[in-house]
Amino acid sequence: MINQVIRGHQINLCDEELPFEGRMHDKALDITIMYRDKIINCVLIDDGSGLNICPLSTLRQLKFDLGKLHQNQVNVRAFDGVQRDTLGAVNLYIQTSPAESNVEFQVLDINTSYNLFLGRPFIHMTGALPSTLHQLMKFVWKD
Repeated sequence: MINQVIRGHQINLCDEELPFEGRMHDKALDITIMYRDKIINCVLIDDGSGLNICPLSTLRQLKFDLGKLHQNQVNVRAFDGVQRDTLGAVNLYIQTSPAESNVEFQVLDINTSYNLFLGRPFIHMTGALPSTLHQLMKFVWKD
């Protein structure tokens, strides 16, 4: 009985879930999410990041009221090694089908090819298991 309960909360990955290229790809893991009624693609899952990052350009595209940014004193070391202050933080209620999460993002005025960066805070909060190898993210949802 205990084994059945534990087994019900396991997440497994198998070779059948590998992308067409098999193990020979080097793609980053990006997903598509929903914010309100808007689809946001090119959302990077970055397990190396200790923050969830939202570029200012993404907030503008979402027509988010920038006056609602929560001011904070967070200093971020960006990908290029330069330290930058955030413009503030914003909470966005996003849907990663079927799960919905209220996620705090640090807002930076940066140029990037991704619309959002979901780091370890999101991964840990949702209990997600991201796999760049399999090009998917799995998590337990409602048992």
